[in-house]
Amino acid sequence: MSRKPSLLAAAIKTAEQPATAPAAPALFETPDEPKRATRSARSAGAYVPPSRANKSAKTHHLPPVYWETLEELSFRTRDDRGKRVTQERLVAEALNLLFAKYNFPVVRESGE
Repeated sequence: MSRKPSLLAAAIKTAEQPATAPAAPALFETPDEPKRATRSARSAGAYVPPSRANKSAKTHHLPPVYWETLEELSFRTRDDRGKRVTQERLVAEALNLLFAKYNFPVVRESGE
């Protein structure tokens, strides 16, 4: 049987080799490859529920009272069929009201 190579010997050997300084990128030069994986590359082959297809998530840091009020509103609000209105639909409605206030086009979903 052959011996396993020594990890210490390999570490010493790599430490003795002269380190080459990485080339500094020129200013305003775009890298050849992106630093982070793109969304489509990350989620390739991953299951996405139909309710989340073609949608993106955003996180906002707000005081807890905002989230508590949104949860309460979602709990107490019902649609025409008597089903609870989701927080996503309430936020979408609020964003549309904000867009209208500042004269931006209102987003219309295909399901409405």
